[in-house]
Amino acid sequence: MNILVLNGSPAGKDSITLFTVLYIQKHLPEHRFDILHVGQQIRKMEKDLEAWMELVRQADLILFSYPVYTFLVPAQLHRFIELMKASGV
Repeated sequence: MNILVLNGSPAGKDSITLFTVLYIQKHLPEHRFDILHVGQQIRKMEKDLEAWMELVRQADLILFSYPVYTFLVPAQLHRFIELMKASGV
């Protein structure tokens, strides 16, 4: 299964929430995990839509990973969702 992880944390690779996803990835080696650091790279993603759109198309499962201490979706992740809707993916 192709699993796309949308990491909405501004901490990127240092996100505590992402460490939980990496733990799951370690225990599910038969599945492919692609991780997009939306929280850190949204400006770059806005300029190059095709790079991430293909990952979204290929995904069997999309896993949203973001800090829960805010109880809200980070603005960067919200913007990414808007881009997905606008692109028709």
